[in-house]
Amino acid sequence: MANSEEQENVDRRQQILEAALKVFSVKGFHKATNKDIAQAAGGISPGLIYWYFKDKEDLFLSLIRERGTVFDLADHPERVMNLPPRAGLALVGRTYLSIFQVPGNVALLRILVGEITRFPQVGEMFFRVVGRRFLDFLSQYLQHCVDRGELRPHDTMIAARSFLGMFVVNVIAREVFRQPEAVAVSNEQLVATVIDIFIGGLEPC
Repeated sequence: MANSEEQENVDRRQQILEAALKVFSVKGFHKATNKDIAQAAGGISPGLIYWYFKDKEDLFLSLIRERGTVFDLADHPERVMNLPPRAGLALVGRTYLSIFQVPGNVALLRILVGEITRFPQVGEMFFRVVGRRFLDFLSQYLQHCVDRGELRPHDTMIAARSFLGMFVVNVIAREVFRQPEAVAVSNEQLVATVIDIFIGGLEPC
């Protein structure tokens, strides 16, 4: 009985998340209401959403966290820490790009980009809860490479932002603006090019 109830809770939570993604895609984060999400979730009570999520912000951030497989690396840094720079950064890059192969995640990216341009607090919310954790992990990995003598000393937080930024710009060009030259680039080509640019500037002389 307990297992049945637990699975029902898991299914209901996922139903709410999927409904929220649909509503946010149409109305954006700020205009969407719990009533809208409840209706999209099959007409459940709006109050039931609060059983699973503290508020709309928690719901939005849960969507990002649970669909962002790259954040698993931040939770399990041992998968990366002992890899040499090219192998470790390639794993990070491929994992980040794999996010956008999951159905619905491109829509989530478009929501995020659209909301950040109009409501900077959405960007602050995203960075505070999600972005900071990943950048801290990447910065620590780069420092580990420096300590092993595989990269020259540098400001690893600036480098972490720069590395991730190269992927973000290319993904937005491909998935949001649909620029033909960006669409034509494969994930492997993008990873290889970004790493060549990045590592070329940080390898010991």
